[in-house]
Amino acid sequence: MKSLARGVLVALLVAGAAPAVAGPYEDALAAYDRADYPAALRLYRTAAEQGHPLAQVQLGMMHAFARGTTRNYVEAVRLYRMAAEQGDTYAFTLLGTMYARGLGVDADPVRGDMWLSLAADRVPARAVDRDELEATLTFAQRDKAHEMAAACERSNFKECF
Repeated sequence: MKSLARGVLVALLVAGAAPAVAGPYEDALAAYDRADYPAALRLYRTAAEQGHPLAQVQLGMMHAFARGTTRNYVEAVRLYRMAAEQGDTYAFTLLGTMYARGLGVDADPVRGDMWLSLAADRVPARAVDRDELEATLTFAQRDKAHEMAAACERSNFKECF
């Protein structure tokens, strides 16, 4: 059996097809799915440090929901910001919620609406909290949020904080 497997591997390599190898992000997904939160935390951290926006979001959620670590909204916001700077729409939604509710940041419903607006422009179903939040804002606050969103977008998500 070993020789058959070795033969298949050699044939693949000779043909130029390398076997698929999962990276830290994919390994983290698998660890999280099997509820191995310490491993998922370590692997997401590795992928997040390498700039993987979905890993940054997932790691942030682990901090926000205390999965494999203590609850830390400030760290969650830091990670969501890293992903948002790369244009990640999941991060936009999560930041909108964090600002609207004052989790890990001072409550700022206008900035929350800005992030939810950016998310809604890309994937409308993602900004479900937006209608409820906008109902609490004045017209001037809504206008300000839309101006902030436009400026954020013009800066390629670098001037949003």
